[in-house]
Amino acid sequence: MGKSSSQVVGYRYNAKFAAFIGNRIEKLIGINFDNRKWVIHDPLKHPPNLLPVLEGNLFGENEGGVSGNIDIHFGYPDPEPNSTYQKHSPLVSGYPYQSYLIFRGYPGAAAFTPESLAKNGFYLGNSGYMKEMLLWVKRTRVRNDGRGQWHEVRGDGAVVCEIGNFKVAYSSIKKADIPNFTYQFEVSPTANHTYSSGVGIKWVFGSSAYGGVENPTITDSISTKPIGAVELGLFDLIEININAYFETENYDISFKNAEILNIEQTKNQDEDGANSIQIKAICRPYDGFPYVVAKGTGTIYKNNTNTFDFQVASVTLAIDKAEYMDESGGVDINPIHKIREILTDDTAMGKPETDINDMNFMKAADRIWDEGLGVSWAIDEKSCIEAIEELCYHIEAGIRVNRQTGLYEMVLFRDDWFAEDEIHDISENRIKDLSLEVMNSDDIVNQLNVTYYDRQRIKNSTFSVYENGSILTMGHANAESVEFQYFMNMRNAEIVANWKLKQFSTPAWSGSFTTGWKEARKWNRYDLVHLPWSSKWNGTILVRIMKINLGNGTDNTVTIDFEEVISYSGEMNTSIVVDAPVESAPRPPQPSMNAVFEAPYYLTVLRAGQTNTDLELSNNPDIGYVAAIAAKPQNNSLNALLYTDGGVDEFEQVSRLDYCDILQLDQAIDEITSSFVVTGSLTQTANSNNFILLNDELMGFVGFDTETKVLTVKRGVLDAIPKKHNSGNLFVFDLPDVAFDSTQYAQSEVVEAQVLTTTPSGIQELSATGIPVEIQSRAIRPYPPANLKINGEYWPETFSRDLVLTWVDRNRLQQTGGQILGWYDEGVTEESGTTYNIQVIGMKVGGVDQLLLDENIGSVNNYTLSTTDLDYDQYRVIIFSERDGFESLNRFDHTVFAELTAPTNLTAIYAA
Repeated sequence: MGKSSSQVVGYRYNAKFAAFIGNRIEKLIGINFDNRKWVIHDPLKHPPNLLPVLEGNLFGENEGGVSGNIDIHFGYPDPEPNSTYQKHSPLVSGYPYQSYLIFRGYPGAAAFTPESLAKNGFYLGNSGYMKEMLLWVKRTRVRNDGRGQWHEVRGDGAVVCEIGNFKVAYSSIKKADIPNFTYQFEVSPTANHTYSSGVGIKWVFGSSAYGGVENPTITDSISTKPIGAVELGLFDLIEININAYFETENYDISFKNAEILNIEQTKNQDEDGANSIQIKAICRPYDGFPYVVAKGTGTIYKNNTNTFDFQVASVTLAIDKAEYMDESGGVDINPIHKIREILTDDTAMGKPETDINDMNFMKAADRIWDEGLGVSWAIDEKSCIEAIEELCYHIEAGIRVNRQTGLYEMVLFRDDWFAEDEIHDISENRIKDLSLEVMNSDDIVNQLNVTYYDRQRIKNSTFSVYENGSILTMGHANAESVEFQYFMNMRNAEIVANWKLKQFSTPAWSGSFTTGWKEARKWNRYDLVHLPWSSKWNGTILVRIMKINLGNGTDNTVTIDFEEVISYSGEMNTSIVVDAPVESAPRPPQPSMNAVFEAPYYLTVLRAGQTNTDLELSNNPDIGYVAAIAAKPQNNSLNALLYTDGGVDEFEQVSRLDYCDILQLDQAIDEITSSFVVTGSLTQTANSNNFILLNDELMGFVGFDTETKVLTVKRGVLDAIPKKHNSGNLFVFDLPDVAFDSTQYAQSEVVEAQVLTTTPSGIQELSATGIPVEIQSRAIRPYPPANLKINGEYWPETFSRDLVLTWVDRNRLQQTGGQILGWYDEGVTEESGTTYNIQVIGMKVGGVDQLLLDENIGSVNNYTLSTTDLDYDQYRVIIFSERDGFESLNRFDHTVFAELTAPTNLTAIYAA
């Protein structure tokens, strides 16, 4: 079981730099370095304009990661220059209307913390260059020039410019405000102030406590605590609106008894440094009524005063239902809003707002919002016309200039877009010439291979849509490909792909006709016409105008190109097959199957040598060491890292381990079984020096039959005693596979440990808690007695007559070389000073357990307990070894039933 090689890394690179995004943005949702993972901006934890990054191992152990602060500038009209930027260039601009990021370090970072990696600048990793970044920004509620969004909210409260956002339907019956409930405001542990009217509280304090000291440091805090009962049945969801004002250096606002579903937060700071915060949160109650905890601490900002103001105004509204999507899952912009922006923005087509038919665009925006067809994009370079056409392609729509009004209009290709009185009629005698052809007649397309962008996987994904009826009729599939690069989820791509497949798979008329009818000159592109032509069909068919030619001035004949309308609302016999994703990128580090335990004496000797181990134990006999083993969770992982908290809740890396093999036991085995069937296989050569850990029992490896999957072992090696097992993982390991924490821990100390997978792309994230290991001074304890028999049998169920116990000795100090002894092997010379303790407990059904024997019997290897005069149903036998005040870690503990025996001293009495 060989060791992996390691690479020596020379330098860690830090830098301060700016990265420009473009025009106005609303927020930075997240950032992804080197396509490894999203670092998400959490509005509950981070200020709106700051994203802390703590990913020091993101690129792997050798390549490091990224750490530091990122200042977010949103492209406001009159922004202040960045303070960090200004230190290096005093005349730097604030860059109005330009969104950008400033990457910098953590000021005053303490040593040995993730922040310390970026103390002097943003930590870039160990390779000397900045890896590629993917930014996830949001701009849906403001326009490119910073103005508020057009048609942001409609009459029913829906935020039409966003699709996938949090949507709420408020109850018209249930209402609840903070004044209806009694809240208690705590000012430090000793002063409580009850408040139960109005919608907020203003509390000013400090004058008597701080004695007029200028700019004192505040350590007190104010928090709200609800008191009294509240009928939670009144609420399904609730909305909490908070307005808070702090004149303190630091502030913290958190929610209690609330599952936050959506939150919006804004913050402003006045010239004195006081903070005004507005929060709107949608939450679900649990474990009580939701409430707000707000605290202000630190130095008072205002000069010449030793008081500070803390104000909270909070209103709670009941919500009886809600449909929502968290922004971390993705919010898209309404494509109608994007099309309108391209038309009117001065960096695009620059059309006046008066050139837009607002009522028509609002109708289209509302319809697209109802259909949920949002888009997201980031454009490097594209013509405006091309961009508009691509957006229209995504939503099955067209844009036109109305020839009567001169205004831009949207037409959605839906069955009910035009009212019946808006559809044109023409008589057959007004049609001069008509040419016809059948679309899709030669080789009907009955399969669409669809490509869209999967936001969650950060890559293109594909699926196919089939028109089953057409495939059965034709006997084969005829496929075309379509791309929806602006759809971020399969749901949107699936809806539009079904619409397009219906068009491709349905034979329909197309053609052109001419007419001299003057009313036809008033028609517009994409209008609908009832078209008669008795030689081809009865009555009329519904066609859509695709192009109009008005003639050349001398000939006023109107030429109209058309296509027959295919209904969108009809049902088709379609099926969808999602292509299995091809994961070209390496998998992130996956959790491993691992075991963490206190190292026994034998492994400690193999690690440090017997002389050093004995010296350490003679000086500190109560110490213990934490060790770990793990099985490989994925092919691209070479090794794992052992982290421990040192008993002080601060995890740090203490060792590295090579992976061991793992097998699975899925059947029950008893204490005697030494050969059993397992699942899995061995990838490394194993021999008699290997150990096996099954649950808490250490075993010795004897052999493994790869054909029959039979594993043969020695049971109960070292300080272990055989146990019953129903199932479990069998770790097959040798010394190189074991990670040791070299810290000496004291007896009864509880250490938490974690085994983290490493890959070339990163290290598994630390959890808040690990696996607890209680130190029991395992290395100094004597081995328990072995090969123990009761009346000549191993683990008997019953016995008769007396209890006759026999066993053999084990020697912790001697058993460090040669073959590993199993529990059933012959004895060796006992460890000097070792004695044995026996406890026997009598148990009777319906009676009280009685301790019959509790005695240190010395260093003998047998003991007999007469049960002739005892009347118990069962006897529990416990045997363990002891030396220098230390008892063996494991004890022999077995219960046997007493057999009923015929009496031998009866006297017969005969009745006369």
